[in-house]
Amino acid sequence: MTTATATTVAIAGGTKGLGLTIAEALVVQGKHDVVIFGRKRTTDLDEKLPARLVIVDYDNIQNLTEALESNNVSDVICTVNSNGSSLSERNLIRAAENSSKTARYIPSIFAGFTYPIKYPAFAKCKAEVLEELAKTSLMYTAVYNGMFMDFYGSPLLKSNVDPFPMFVDISNNMAAQPGSGAQAIVLTRVLDVARFVVRLLDLPDWPKESYVIGDRVTLHDFVNMAEEVRVSLSGTKFHITYDSKEELEAGNVTELPCYSAVFAAVGKDLSKQLYSQTGLWIINNELDLRPAGTLNDIFPDIKSMTLREFLELSWRI
Repeated sequence: MTTATATTVAIAGGTKGLGLTIAEALVVQGKHDVVIFGRKRTTDLDEKLPARLVIVDYDNIQNLTEALESNNVSDVICTVNSNGSSLSERNLIRAAENSSKTARYIPSIFAGFTYPIKYPAFAKCKAEVLEELAKTSLMYTAVYNGMFMDFYGSPLLKSNVDPFPMFVDISNNMAAQPGSGAQAIVLTRVLDVARFVVRLLDLPDWPKESYVIGDRVTLHDFVNMAEEVRVSLSGTKFHITYDSKEELEAGNVTELPCYSAVFAAVGKDLSKQLYSQTGLWIINNELDLRPAGTLNDIFPDIKSMTLREFLELSWRI
């Protein structure tokens, strides 16, 4: 395999979440110089980060271009949160196109499946990012990895990504399965996504889409695995409900206790729209990723964590 020349990689949004995990993995690998782009410097942040922090203004394309050029950034990995607007990332893409140093870009997609392409109205920000990239001469690839396993973790298994459980509420021994629960979904641990992204930098050419498959399970099997772990702790079996396709199409979902924090932060109506739409995608087998090729095929030495292993490490005492 031909290896691309090692240069400087910038992680936009690398102060937390997936971006921080990718930065940590890059530093451990040691092949590339790494910088982290952030909006502001806070107390002790520099000491907590694995790489040098560069403060940038995402509203200023010239500032971003200068940051890329002065740090000799050849590759950008973006994990910034859109917060309802794609402008910050579109500005970064324009800056990368303007930069004489920058040639490759991984956008902040990292989605369950290709919904930014198939359903652009639902994923407006991600769709706009892909449209902006298509206008450039940059080499780019969008990563699709299924759902993050880390959304279902506990504090026992450390992660830079906050919990965001959908349909399976392990803490409260409950589940609300879309449809029959027989449909399969792909879930990938965030650390495994980071490992594949780091190795992706070794490739001299990128496809427009890159796929990572951590594990593939039905929701029914997911609930059974979680229940096995929890029963060993509390002796309590899961209370399971089923939301029909008709209920989900009407925007109705079973309100699990774990949703309360999201309802408070985002609003109940918008949250229920997200849950119901994702449930419909599951019923329609959209999250059962089966691409022609995957990064797992290219890098067979990377062994992804299975969901059962993840649940055991997260929840079994």
